[in-house]
Amino acid sequence: MTEEDRNWNEYFIPGSENVLKNKLGIINSEELKNKESEIVFKKLIELYENPIHGNFDKKHLCDIHKYLFEDIYPFAGEYRTVFMGKGNLYVTSVENINMELEIVLKEMKEELDDCRSHEDYARFLANTYSALIKVHPFREGNGRTIREFLRELVEEKIPNYLLDWSKVDGNNMLEGIRMSFFTKTLLEFEFAKA
Repeated sequence: MTEEDRNWNEYFIPGSENVLKNKLGIINSEELKNKESEIVFKKLIELYENPIHGNFDKKHLCDIHKYLFEDIYPFAGEYRTVFMGKGNLYVTSVENINMELEIVLKEMKEELDDCRSHEDYARFLANTYSALIKVHPFREGNGRTIREFLRELVEEKIPNYLLDWSKVDGNNMLEGIRMSFFTKTLLEFEFAKA
């Protein structure tokens, strides 16, 4: 068994069919998924009233993940330890998570300062969301954590705007993420050819 296999196995209940180890004692994946959704939904409502204050850095992102998932998973607030991909889209390797997050969050702060119009903010948020999703720092709950992180960013740093994720079509968002993966790869290929 490889180290990668051992790392993957550490996330799952022994003998289960891919049920994540959890603090709830649940051994059925569908039941865990439903309970997780219920708990995280309540936590997100709490964060609307009392956001986690921070510097919009790696610690802030991890603190949000920990808050959302600490009642469910023992790995809440910690970076993943395994390679992950979605379909044919591969995310940042484990050894580069910390460095990639630093880069994305540094660029996020620089680009935010350059925003002047509604279109600038929209482009900035779409690019930041897809960049953070590509890093995929956590084993579970990346999308929800990143959406809350950006909601809090808008609330604190972009006056007169509100980021309402309920108005975003989930399928369109997933397609946008897929396209951003492809676009980056295409641009790197084109750049390499020149």
